[in-house]
Amino acid sequence: MADLLAVEGVVAGYGDSVVLEDVSFTVQEGGSLALLGRNGVGKTTLLLTLMGLARLRRGRLSWRGSDLAAVPTHLRAQAGLGWVPQERCVFPSLTVQEHLEVVARPG
Repeated sequence: MADLLAVEGVVAGYGDSVVLEDVSFTVQEGGSLALLGRNGVGKTTLLLTLMGLARLRRGRLSWRGSDLAAVPTHLRAQAGLGWVPQERCVFPSLTVQEHLEVVARPG
């Protein structure tokens, strides 16, 4: 089965602060991943880095085999990579399932 998402040796953060150091994992097509940890350990920073909203200092991010380093946020979303922040409802009339279905439709 092919990798949907690959994160290799990622170092990321804000300004002079390094929040993620040498983070690596893969998620295969049809797979899932849970990010667990107390406040302030980098879960949100990882998601922001995947979306292109936090600076990737080193490492490689790939989505369906394509390098994400130079891909702008809106094109990442069009390719099917999405994130709904905790406790935020993007479309108030939609269920959780419907929100996920919107993100699952590339383009």
